[in-house]
Amino acid sequence: MSALRNLGRLTGWTCAAIGGVQLLGGTRAEPGMGADATVDSHVRFMGPVFAGYGLGWLDAASGPEPDLGRMRVLAGLMALGGVGRLATRATLGRPHRFHDALLAIELAAPVVVEVLARRDPARTPTG
Repeated sequence: MSALRNLGRLTGWTCAAIGGVQLLGGTRAEPGMGADATVDSHVRFMGPVFAGYGLGWLDAASGPEPDLGRMRVLAGLMALGGVGRLATRATLGRPHRFHDALLAIELAAPVVVEVLARRDPARTPTG
């Protein structure tokens, strides 16, 4: 099984699980999260959206060959979420330190997809 497929599956299952935890746990699911009803409502709404995002990763990795184009889009969306975190830092300050790890993962996602795609001997340079 290719490293790219493994990445897609790991990312997909992780995002689906996180989304489920957010739906069920609300603000209690994440360190440093405020506990007012507005934030809790938002987290519980976004949980299923994030789970759906994870299903997108799983689907992109499900074929005989992972769908590199879709994985690039999904990784780009993840990086865009990281850009959103940077906007928070610039406007409101640093969030809980747990978000430092999330930011690193989000910004690294497109790079990791590209590195794995280029290392896959079955892929052409254009993917």
